[in-house]
Formats: sequence, structure tokens, C-alpha cells
Amino acid sequence: MERLRILSLLVVCGLSGCRENQVSATEGELLVQPARVDFGSVWLTHRDTVTLELQNTARAGLEVTFELSAPFDAPASVRIGGGSRVEVELGVTADQLGPIEGVLLVSANGTTQRVPLRATAVAPPTCEARECRTLTFNPLTGDCDEVIAADGVSCGATNRCISAGVCAAGECIGQARDCDDANACTSDACEASTGCVHETVSCPRSLRACEVPVCSPATGCGLVPAVDGVSCGTNDCLNAEVCITGQCVTRPSPDGSQCKAATSCRGPGICRQQTCELPAPTPLSPSWRYTPQPGLTLAFLGHVDDSGNLYATETGPFVRNGGFSGAPPGEEGDRIVATPTYLVSLSPTGAVRFRVEVTADCSACTYGLWYSIDSAGHRLFFNARGMTQARSTDDGRLLWSTVASAGLPAYELRPDGGTSFSTSTPMLVGSDAVGVPIIEGISDHHSYVQVFDRATGAFRWQFHRKGHLYGAGVAPGGELWTSSANCWAVAGEMVRLDGAGQQQAASFVQWMPSIYGEGVAIGSANGKLQMLNGAMALTDLSTMTGSSSSSTPFITGQQLVLWDGNAQVLRSVNLSSGVRAFEYRGVTGSSPDFELLRDGGVAWTAQLPDAGLLGAVNARGEEVMHCPLSTPVDSSTAIIRGRAFMFSHGDIVAYDVPGLDVEPSGWVSRLGSLQRGFGAR
Repeated sequence: MERLRILSLLVVCGLSGCRENQVSATEGELLVQPARVDFGSVWLTHRDTVTLELQNTARAGLEVTFELSAPFDAPASVRIGGGSRVEVELGVTADQLGPIEGVLLVSANGTTQRVPLRATAVAPPTCEARECRTLTFNPLTGDCDEVIAADGVSCGATNRCISAGVCAAGECIGQARDCDDANACTSDACEASTGCVHETVSCPRSLRACEVPVCSPATGCGLVPAVDGVSCGTNDCLNAEVCITGQCVTRPSPDGSQCKAATSCRGPGICRQQTCELPAPTPLSPSWRYTPQPGLTLAFLGHVDDSGNLYATETGPFVRNGGFSGAPPGEEGDRIVATPTYLVSLSPTGAVRFRVEVTADCSACTYGLWYSIDSAGHRLFFNARGMTQARSTDDGRLLWSTVASAGLPAYELRPDGGTSFSTSTPMLVGSDAVGVPIIEGISDHHSYVQVFDRATGAFRWQFHRKGHLYGAGVAPGGELWTSSANCWAVAGEMVRLDGAGQQQAASFVQWMPSIYGEGVAIGSANGKLQMLNGAMALTDLSTMTGSSSSSTPFITGQQLVLWDGNAQVLRSVNLSSGVRAFEYRGVTGSSPDFELLRDGGVAWTAQLPDAGLLGAVNARGEEVMHCPLSTPVDSSTAIIRGRAFMFSHGDIVAYDVPGLDVEPSGWVSRLGSLQRGFGAR
């Protein structure tokens, strides 16, 4: 952004070549140029300046005074000798975002001229403080100037995971803190801001209904018989399945026994005269809410990392650049622009972890950015305005960026002679690479997956086929599966590649993939749900699952879950045995969005006319939650570690949902895993 701009119109004439009667007849003794001043975009709270040019066309000197109001400023007065020119500095220090207007009154010899003033205030990027690096916003460049501390300087005040820290090449290096609490029932880790974190270990459930997991601090997880009388199945208030000496047996249901477990929004169901009486549910209220700053548009698409940290974007405000109030629309220079887009990360409790600018003037970013999150590597990847970026999930800093389409041939140019490349969400390929799908062309297409090193951004390998990419995805082991076909082709070519780009199998299949599991892909063909194995052989699943090709599938291990929207039924099937684990018909609301849970169950959110709904069933298809929400649900929901995060009317809201946690592996949501970007976890 320019700091000092001389804004001048056409010079009427030079001092030596003007005749006084010509100048004074039109402008009088004082000429003010320009007649209106536009500072353009200025940084919020930082002073910007322009230069106003004054010309005294008379022989006698003039005393000129200025009058204007904040946030604009000018000197109180200036004296101009006869036949002279002076330049006067005007300033503006914006205190709010968006367009700002004012008027400068320029007076001399009893005559006052009005000069309209305008500026558009935009937010400067956030310069996050970091140990061993000093970051200061520079309004001259619009960037954060960084100064690296000298090696050996003490550090570690903001990192409670190290001791005796010293700076080395701009990083704080020290002795790692020992967080082992000698308790086998906790998972020990360290967070820089809080220090040691000891999370209770979730012991795996038993396959036997009357065994329950327990944990001993000395030995860890184990199994013991359930307490006599504990439910091990259903209770229809006639007969109840209960545990007796570690065995699940059927006994007559006593009046007052529990027929439905309590949930977050409803008390337990109780048998009364052989009928299960359920108390009315009460709407859940958010445990916290995040609202964007005024003038900014927030977009949250359900992205969370494995620790439950959230990632969203803030864009805007949208402002009109050029023109003045009352000016006719369409005046030259009058257009709508967008100010920068920011990557925002929130902790599981709603605290802002960081907020950094990732791109400028990106109107499409208002709808959000799709990320792939490498939780173990503390990195996330996304595309913005043709640029693939890798950023740290710790503080949002840029690790590397690249134009993924750079160097690719253009087989079909646009009418104006330019190239046409479009990128899709990056995908985590293999154990240490990230792939960016790209389509080139307008009517005749070529498709690529450009694969880069996650840590450095160095190019690794490329996959290329003529035609479109349909349903490219990543299996749990990191294999890349692609389906490509020319427009209107009868069949597409399915290709399976390992993490190093080596082709494992390929075949033309009249079939459309939807999800990827461990060595299999599932999709639709000829109106049926079918499974493609690693050798590219199809198996009809319609008889086993009882679902049509319109069903939405999810998979983890051998558990295949399908939502049949036509029949409004949720089914869980074991692929190895073909046995249906459950069939649930209680999903209500519109546009349900599902997620597989760690305990083998399924959770979902749905839209109600004025609010939302959150439901869940366990691995046996028994309802464990069916709770109305006090806020609407506008997009995908992420459920992790007992919290549900969702987007609602421009805000992010979080609900406490004890006991619910996302399944750690598989194609666990509609788009695979939002952490991995159209890939399995």
C-alpha cells in the first residue's frame, strides 16, 4: 500500500505560461487539486497520507485555512506566496472497518472550496508474537517484519513443555518436559500453553455384553463382569435382558426398572404398568459460541484436528472501492472488492488459538476453504486463488506454498488465449505426502494429481489421465484411488496407486466410486450398490445390505453403514459375515449428516424448521440420544471427544455430548474424513 501518494489532476498551465484573467475567471485566486481525494484502502488504526496541491494564481500572498473532522487531519493553515504552489499533507487514521467519508473546507480571502474525502479501512494482518522472533506490522509493505533473536538468548516463557530453552535459528530449543504420571489409565501429553495434559484412557469395550472395561493405574485396561441387574439388551417392560453373574439372561421386567438410558437432554425411561414412560426432552443449549468480528463473514465446514481444535475462515468486509456517496452506480473505479481472508483456529473450549491472513481479495473464500489436516505433523493444507498452502496448526504460520498447476501443459486454451486450471481439495497421500487434484481445459479435459512432500513442498510425483477425475480419494492405508473418464464415456478407468505413486492395479469399470475402505472401494453401478476390491473385481452388495444405489455409505474396518434416504432407514452390516448389526428407523429432520462413532454407533445432526437435532445410536442400533438443539444446523458437524461442533446462522456453536467420539479410522463421514480431505482416516 502506498504511504505517500500525490493525487493530481491535469495541470491547467505552467506558472510562466498562464494569463491571470484566464485563471481567475474560472477558479479565482486559489486552485485546489485534486477536486476530490480518495485515499483508497488504508490500514485500520494506521495513519495514511496523500498530498493536496494548492496554487495561488494572484500576485499577492494568500493565507489559506483548513477545516475538517476526524478521522481525517490537515494542518490548520498555510501561507502561499503570489504565483506559488505548495503541497499540503492530508492524513487519515481509521478507527473502524469499511468506507469513511468526510469534507475538507479550504478557505482563502472569504471564499471556501469543498473537497470531498474518502477512504476504505481494511484490517491489517495479525502479527502473532512468537518466541525467538519479533514480528511487527509494517504499514509500508502490508506485511509483518520479522527479526530473529540471536542464538543463545533464553526463551521458553510461553512454552510449558520445555525447560532451559534457548533460541537457535529462530526456534526455541530446550529440554522436553517429562509428563509421565506413572498412571497406565491416562494418556500423557504436553500442550505448550498449559503444560502436561493427562487424559483418561478410553478402554476398549468387550464383545461380551456382560463384561465391562476397567482400568488399573498399575496394569492398564482390563475386563470384569458387569454388576448383576445391569441391562445387557432391551427392556420392553415385559421382559428385560440383564446381566447375572456375568451372563446376559432374560428376566421379567419389574415395575420401575429402566427401559431407556438417560441422555444429555432427557432423563431415563421407566417401566410403569408394563409401559416405558419417557420424560419429554429439553433442547440442548450451546456450551459456547464463537461470533466473528463485525463486518467479517465466518465459514466453518466442520474441520477439526485429532485434538479437537477447530479451523475456519473469516473473510471481508465487502466494501465499495472508488466513488462517493451520491455518485451514480457504475462510475469508473466503483466496484465491489473483498478484503483479506483469515484462517482462524479455536480450541475445543472456544478460545482463539490464532488468526492469520492467508490471502487477499478472495470473494470465493466467503464460502470457506476445504482443508486437509495432518494432525501428527501439525500441518494443514488448502487451496486459495490457485495457490496451495501448507500452514502450521500450532500458530498458523506459512510453512510453504506452491502453484500446483505450474509447468503443466495446456491442451485447450480459453478464447482469450489464457489457460484454464482448477484445483480440488488437497488429499493426504501415503504417510508423508499431499496430493492436489487438478483439471485442465474447458470442454476437452486432462486431469492430474500433483503430489508434494508434506514437510517441504518439494514435488514428488504426478498422476495424469485424459478426461475428468471422478471420486478420487485416499484409503485408510494412504493408497490413492482415482476414477477418470472422458466426457460421456461409458466406463471410467479405476487406478489404485501406493503412497509412492506406483500403480498397483487398473481397470475400466462401468461404476462410480463413493467411498474407500481397507483395500476396497464402494459405489454405484447399474442401480446397485457394489464393492470393488483391490484387484478391480466388483461384488454386488444390494442383497446383503438391502439398500439401493442411492444409499449413502460409510465404512470402518468391516463395518459398513448405509443411510437409505428413500426408505428413511439407517443400517449397519458386517462385510465379512453379511450379518446386519442393526436397522434404525428413528432418524428425523431434514438433510441428516452422519458420522461413525468409536463405539460402533452412529451420530447425526439434522435440520428442523426453527432449530436442529442431534441423534445417536450405539453399536446395537439402540437410541442413545435424540436431542433437539436450541440453534439451527447449517452445515457439516464434527463430533469428537464428547463435543459436537457445528455452523449456525454465521456462528460456530459447540454442544457437550458426553460419550460421543468419532471413529478414528475409516471413511467416517459423508466426505470421508474432514481432517484428511476426501480420504479415510
